[in-house]
Amino acid sequence: MRNDLVRRRSGGGLVWLDPAAIVWVDVFVPAGDPLWRSDVSEAFHWLGRRLAMAFSHVGVPASTYRGPYEAGPSQGLVCFASLGPGEVTAGGRKLVGVSQRRTREGSRFQCVAYERFELGPLASAVDSGTSDLIRDRAAGWAEFGVSNSPSEIARLLMGFITEHDA
Repeated sequence: MRNDLVRRRSGGGLVWLDPAAIVWVDVFVPAGDPLWRSDVSEAFHWLGRRLAMAFSHVGVPASTYRGPYEAGPSQGLVCFASLGPGEVTAGGRKLVGVSQRRTREGSRFQCVAYERFELGPLASAVDSGTSDLIRDRAAGWAEFGVSNSPSEIARLLMGFITEHDA
């Protein structure tokens, strides 16, 4: 197994990506598009609502977080330990992480959801107590009885992103 380290330019904390157990979706909204918002925090909400709708469609009690950024137990080091505007929660735990990179051309959103949340090699970046706290704050869709594969969840999310009203 390779453990490549790559910096995502959209910002946010560390993310462990296991291609067999995650869904990663990039969404670009051009400046001037009806979905584009000048307020950086507000810009996440339309996408979070659609992602939450998609997970609700398969039985996950998903909702969009509307509060301010919370760094969480790793002080922002690990993405799924924190919670930001527009991210998706289920059962009080983070289900979908969303980051944003803005340029003159528009906003690029990067979204990740886990089938089963795992810290993987990121566990070595924090102490064991913090690892436990992070695991308590994060969730994967399988924990809610959803047996869909990552590719099925990706198709579901893309359908709700592209075909439903905000």
